[in-house]
Amino acid sequence: MMDTLNLFTTALNLDEPWTVSDVNFLETDKGMELHIYIGFTKGGQFSCPVDNCQETATAYDTTRRTWRHLNFFQYKTFIHADLPRTKCPDHGVQTVHVPWARPRSGFTLLFEGWVIELAKHLTVSRIAKMIDEHDTRLWRFIKHYVNEARELEDYSDVTAIGIDETSKKGHNYITVAVDLEQRKVINVTPGKDSKTVDNFVEDFKKHGGNPGMINIITCDMSLGFKKGIKENFKNSNTVIDKFHVVKHANEAVDKVRKEEVKTNSVLKKTKYIWLKNDNNLSEYQKKKKFNLSKLNLKTSRAYDMRLALQGIYESCATVEQATEGFKKMCSWMMHSRLEPMKAFAKTIRNHWEEILNYFRFRYTNAILEGMNGIIQNIKTRAKGFRNDEYFKTLIYLVCGKLKLESVAKMG
Repeated sequence: MMDTLNLFTTALNLDEPWTVSDVNFLETDKGMELHIYIGFTKGGQFSCPVDNCQETATAYDTTRRTWRHLNFFQYKTFIHADLPRTKCPDHGVQTVHVPWARPRSGFTLLFEGWVIELAKHLTVSRIAKMIDEHDTRLWRFIKHYVNEARELEDYSDVTAIGIDETSKKGHNYITVAVDLEQRKVINVTPGKDSKTVDNFVEDFKKHGGNPGMINIITCDMSLGFKKGIKENFKNSNTVIDKFHVVKHANEAVDKVRKEEVKTNSVLKKTKYIWLKNDNNLSEYQKKKKFNLSKLNLKTSRAYDMRLALQGIYESCATVEQATEGFKKMCSWMMHSRLEPMKAFAKTIRNHWEEILNYFRFRYTNAILEGMNGIIQNIKTRAKGFRNDEYFKTLIYLVCGKLKLESVAKMG
């Protein structure tokens, strides 16, 4: 037994005065469980748990505590210890902090770290079933680590950010802000108007961020974002993301198709033919679009305008070239007698400088677009969430590059 106790003492990385005093396998109605009992050497000295206190003392008295630990093979494992209380001359009676768990947690640090890593990939409800725990207990420490890690975040060096909204549920939205250089989420805020930018800025400042240092902001053509950015980031250059511009062009093309299909049934079930580039079409779709292009369709003309837009982004190396390209394209659209394309041209003119800024600075929201796919996956996993805070917590956990290990070291 002595060799076993020494083995578990070493495995748990315990230092004096802590030591494993007993190890038992117990049979319960749920199967076998491993129970590890930790004690301390008589007369052992313990530090006062109050920050920066250097006082040490022997145990004043003890209180029995239990923590869930990582499974030992397939067996549920628990650690039991009589927690010492010490009497500090400066801070009175204090319960000692143990090296294997956070204060007031019912789980060991290793157990919490394992669950948090699993939560990046699985639903918390599924994890709870796997390990036979209530998911509320797991969420409690997941949120603790994420919130504490966010408190440690320093945004004083951030100079380029991306802002985008994504649907949370139905017509409810969240706005996500990303550090474009570090490629990580730095803020998640409900809504998608100028107030969301205000809320982001307030949080940004709390973490040492300086709105005056922001040089680049990438976003879509949301008027709410435009107002919030103008009020809060006076030294920034807004870059309208090229993917959003092309998205608006696709929407305009589809509006033309929807109107034309009312009088021309040949366009039925052709929506995605006009929304994709040729290299993303099947051979059947390519052939069908080629045949349709011979029919002098309004939709075909609108599609050619969308191709012209794409050509500007692909071929123009300077802002001067892009300016000339956009002028010709907008003129073409305004004289096309296609109302959706005319409306799209007006949208471009309303955001003229912000769209041309792409050719000046070459920033996009590609990072956010990639993260949006991850966030959508999180949203799918979030269907069983009891509140929106869980959704935000997982976004920060998966996309925030948080220093969770720093929180664990702080205890």
